[in-house]
Amino acid sequence: MQRGFSSASLALADSVTHGTTAKIAELNKGVAEADRVVDLSIGTLDLPADPRIDEAVSRHVREKADLLHAFAPVKGMPFLRASLAAKISRMHAVTVNAETEVLVTPGGIKGALTIVFHTFLDPGDEVIVPLPNWPHYADMIRLHRGVPVFVAAADPATKPGLTPEALTSAMTDKTKLVVLGDCINPTGKVYAKSELEALAAVVAAENVKRSKASKSPIYVVFDCPYESHILGTRAPTFAAIVVNVPDHGSYALRDVTAMVTGPGKTYGMHGDRIGYLWASAPVIEMAARVQVNTNSFASTYGQVATHAAVQPEMDEVAASRAKHARANLEHVIDRLTRSGRIKIARPDGGYFLFVDFTAYAERYAKLGHTTAEQFLLSEARVAGIDGAYFAPGVPGLQHYVRLNCGRTREILDEACIWWGEKDRVFRVVLA
Repeated sequence: MQRGFSSASLALADSVTHGTTAKIAELNKGVAEADRVVDLSIGTLDLPADPRIDEAVSRHVREKADLLHAFAPVKGMPFLRASLAAKISRMHAVTVNAETEVLVTPGGIKGALTIVFHTFLDPGDEVIVPLPNWPHYADMIRLHRGVPVFVAAADPATKPGLTPEALTSAMTDKTKLVVLGDCINPTGKVYAKSELEALAAVVAAENVKRSKASKSPIYVVFDCPYESHILGTRAPTFAAIVVNVPDHGSYALRDVTAMVTGPGKTYGMHGDRIGYLWASAPVIEMAARVQVNTNSFASTYGQVATHAAVQPEMDEVAASRAKHARANLEHVIDRLTRSGRIKIARPDGGYFLFVDFTAYAERYAKLGHTTAEQFLLSEARVAGIDGAYFAPGVPGLQHYVRLNCGRTREILDEACIWWGEKDRVFRVVLA
């Protein structure tokens, strides 16, 4: 029956990640302990949020309930925007005007991306998306009547990310946005300074040409949900890069960059659903007009919680959570590579492993499994996410699996026992 649904909504596939916990719980009903499925699929840390965040919200409920129940400014509460600007300065050494260059969004980072896409995309505009990558980009772009242009990495495991050559080849007159980021899901790719500068040079040169022709520039959406999970030296953020364009001079990428992030992954505040973006004043002004006509403003409770989370004394909390997650990731790599039968590319950042099972594909195909994800679930009782989900149309990614190492050490050890050390998996494929 024709129900009048939009073509964009009809084209949406079910989310692989949302609802995973309930599905696995159903699989484990009535199953012996030794055969229950271990869930390494969902992309969150098991560490709870710091209690000081809860206390801050409770204090506002007791002392300033009128603030929580009132309308909030569209751009976000002034005290939160000031705190976010200060955090950006501490993390990236970039000065941001809290009043004109920061917008707090409802719906977490996905909400911030929604506002960005609403702000920039007209029907038919193209958005360059490197693969493998977070799959919801494509669906969100299509919902905004944009066209995702996928650019696959030559080697998704060892050389993920976008290259200047690939970016140049993918750009057309219809290109409006380029999606970049750090700790990219699922590979953990973190761009080095030289890589960012090379990409910036391509964008800048193209925008100089467009400016001379009175055409719209290309904007970069730099998405950083895992920005605290970069350990070691941090490259300058994309908005801080200035490059020299021949016959033009210096070009500041800040003017054409929308930085997108939020507290969810950093502080364990997924349910608070707060995101924020920082960009030039004209972009924020237009994005605020869009937001007032969508969701008005972000939850006041979430804004108070985020204000508490991003205070300077909480920076160590963010760092310790990142170190904890990375230690777990290294622990899993160590355990799963002891046998020498599998090699895992160590990610630059984040807490996901993107594991290549291509060498075993023919063997598990004989068991009736067409993907590595099916193989692990059936033979090792370990749930991951199919690599093909992160790279639509790219051949061979069905033999990759994304595994979340943000789980507790106990859960990770249980998965490792069945996957590697007791050789349950490899005994099957090598038989």
